[in-house]
Amino acid sequence: MTSPKGTMLVSGRRRDTGSPLEQALDTATGLKAGSWASVEALSMLSIEARGRPEAETLHESALDASTGLSSGTWESVRALAWLARAGREAGEA
Repeated sequence: MTSPKGTMLVSGRRRDTGSPLEQALDTATGLKAGSWASVEALSMLSIEARGRPEAETLHESALDASTGLSSGTWESVRALAWLARAGREAGEA
């Protein structure tokens, strides 16, 4: 079932019918970064948003979120690897 504003109603919840990237960007704007999971997600989003104005801001947010977090877990390794890739791909743009 689709509402007049272009959103789908699924099990009583609204689901945007925009692209997955648009949905991810919209969701990320409402979340607070401060964990390795957020560093990973923001890094991946910045790669996916390459060429869009949001890409640089997402990468900077990932860098800021990583500052002060304790490394030493596989979660941190994965997030830092994505952050390194995002930085590399931003440099290629």
